Amino acid sequence: MGTESATFTPMEPSTFYPGSAEIKKRVNDIEEKCQRRRLLLREASGFRPTLLGPSTFSEKYYKQADALEAAREHSTRQDPLCTFVYQDHYNEGRRMFIVAHPEVYWHSFIRQKPERRCTYEVIAEGAPCWLYLDLEFQTSLNSDSNGPSMTKTLLEIICAFLKKYWDLQYTDKNVLNLDSSTRTKFSRHLIFCTKNVAFKHNIHAGRFIKSIISEIEEYVASNGSAFHEVLSFFPLKDLAALFVETGKKKTIFVDTMVYTKNRHFRIFKATKWGKLSHLEVSTDCTYEPTDQRKDKMLSIFLDSLISFFPDNSTLTLLEFNHDSSIDIKKFPRGLSQNHRFLTQNNATMTESPYPTIDKFIGKLVHPGHIRCSIYFEDSKTVIYEILGNRFCANINRHHKSNNIYFVVDLKEKIYYQKCHDEEDCPGFRSNFMPLPVEICFLLDEEDDDIFFNIPDSDESHSSIRCDISIEQE
Repeated sequence: MGTESATFTPMEPSTFYPGSAEIKKRVNDIEEKCQRRRLLLREASGFRPTLLGPSTFSEKYYKQADALEAAREHSTRQDPLCTFVYQDHYNEGRRMFIVAHPEVYWHSFIRQKPERRCTYEVIAEGAPCWLYLDLEFQTSLNSDSNGPSMTKTLLEIICAFLKKYWDLQYTDKNVLNLDSSTRTKFSRHLIFCTKNVAFKHNIHAGRFIKSIISEIEEYVASNGSAFHEVLSFFPLKDLAALFVETGKKKTIFVDTMVYTKNRHFRIFKATKWGKLSHLEVSTDCTYEPTDQRKDKMLSIFLDSLISFFPDNSTLTLLEFNHDSSIDIKKFPRGLSQNHRFLTQNNATMTESPYPTIDKFIGKLVHPGHIRCSIYFEDSKTVIYEILGNRFCANINRHHKSNNIYFVVDLKEKIYYQKCHDEEDCPGFRSNFMPLPVEICFLLDEEDDDIFFNIPDSDESHSSIRCDISIEQE
């Protein structure tokens, strides 16, 4: 029987994996289509990232804390980022967070289908913000109420109070008036925009608005019997018209619950989930944008953001304290707009120019630690943000969520504790406590080298405890 030589040829992988070549081709086609889609969107929007900005950083997060931390980490003084929260159409309305520069986010947001624009700005805790109001009432319960007229009256009253307290000249041209009213509900957002003026943070803005509401309530209840330096110049019937029925009680048509920490506030052109009540510029709005751009809607969007300040170098901060006292300060140099204190990501930010005081505070708050410190040369003070120790002398226990911080006054040679909890500890400041004698001695020395290189002494701080006596400012 003869033998035949067999010839073997290599076999293609597709022989073993039918369809693999077709799948690869389909994947390549999809990738090419996605790339073309991105290019088309960029061409359509006219958006062109440049070396000078804005930042093209854009990331999604499931948790708000992660998003806020990313915004702080990737923001710069010249190129701040914002945190937005949106309800995912593809995930049954689950809230997702995205960190991006507002200009970058706008160009993707505005091209979504109107019913999918369910987006809010996250007003970060402690961030400077413009004064804002949420006005609303049910039309079925208030058929005689004239929403636009009520809004105009309230706007004029607030402008008068801004003049009274801080001598600020606001008119309706400084107020962005957005409308999302429906047949069943009157709804407006008012945003008071002045390029170089903001509230220290939204807790102060909320105190200001609540104080005005309280004064209106008292004045109307007294039937205007006593002269009021602001309200007496408004007809009593117009003030009484600001009150609406809610089904439970009669109250002024201002939602005072929107001044909380990390508040979500709906953005321009956005709607609530499952509704078509988009925020649009109201027909009676006379607002003039702070920056005139070719894209007018972009200008309005940027001004509608409560806590976005691309240039805070000249920003003046308004304070309205718990006892109704007021103050006005410049925005601290060296701070990004998204956080009142520098983050710990850069190790140099955790140290002040005074290492010995750093060590003293570090031992004082142990087992906690210094998250970061900020040195203010003009006032000769150092602020120490603390993590891992939330003991507050005001409540004589640890806070559940809010952190504390220490202030060291180098001129007076004292230190004291303060608290970030504006609800439980508004305006709290502990008693002044003297710095250790050895540190006071060093502060009196003219030679900084001696101060910076002195060894730390464990014994010198052994008697320091974090149980500070209480004193209100």
